[in-house]
Amino acid sequence: MSELHEAIAGDVPGLPAGPWTLLGEGVWGSVHDLRDGSVLKLVRRNGGLGTGESKHYRETAALRLLDGLEGAVPRLLNSGRFENAYGFSGPPLAGWLRLERLEGKAVDEGRLYALKTEERERLGEEIGAALAHFHERAKLRASEAEKLGSPGLRSIAEAMTRISDPGLRARLERLKEMWAAADAPRVFLHGDINLSNVIAARGLPVAFVDLAEAGTGFAEEDFRHFDNPGPMRDAIFRSYAAVSGRAIDMRRFRMGVAVNAAVGLAIGSNAGHPREGMRRVSFLDEALRQAGVEA
Repeated sequence: MSELHEAIAGDVPGLPAGPWTLLGEGVWGSVHDLRDGSVLKLVRRNGGLGTGESKHYRETAALRLLDGLEGAVPRLLNSGRFENAYGFSGPPLAGWLRLERLEGKAVDEGRLYALKTEERERLGEEIGAALAHFHERAKLRASEAEKLGSPGLRSIAEAMTRISDPGLRARLERLKEMWAAADAPRVFLHGDINLSNVIAARGLPVAFVDLAEAGTGFAEEDFRHFDNPGPMRDAIFRSYAAVSGRAIDMRRFRMGVAVNAAVGLAIGSNAGHPREGMRRVSFLDEALRQAGVEA
């Protein structure tokens, strides 16, 4: 950790010397607990789809727009870009964000299956309620967030850079048209709500982290990772509808699932066993069909 501190201390003002604790690591970077009530998020230049620079910009801009939503998302304390992305060992870095450390931990999907059914449902209800509150509290910033674009349309465009099949590309173009024409109020979207981006602690409201895909669009976009049916997903939908007063439009939800399937195919297109690629293609084909985009 001292090597990392020495390498980036000139770019990140007031950086504690450590020791730090690694809280998480993904394809786009890592998050470190600085043990002073803040965390440091390092964003790599390269990872999945898109660029690290664009993700750093969106998350920084989104958190600035959401400043004042205490507890719903972490407060942005400072941020910046790296002057020399190759100034140290490891993948090149695009930028950094110093954030308020939230109480609780990211939800561990693997541990969910060790919970009793009623405990999983309760967590689902908490997630649905927290998302409804987030959409409601952030709506005054939605017009300003339009500069961040549509997470769904952006994801389709990024996925199509790695999908060459003419038939799938034609269907994804039709999905883009449906997406742009969807007759639904636009809200401020987190853009990437999956369980690893949900922070939960007993007795505290659920919060959301990692807003690198933030933007504006219809509310159902923020459910696109919850494609597996079951009591927990039902609890999320039921709670969101009860708190927001708006029913989930299942066709728009399935459009979001289709986008997620396209992203999964694009990211995994050159990895894994050929059967995995076939499975991803089949999943996208079925997701598009359920969204109303026939072959």
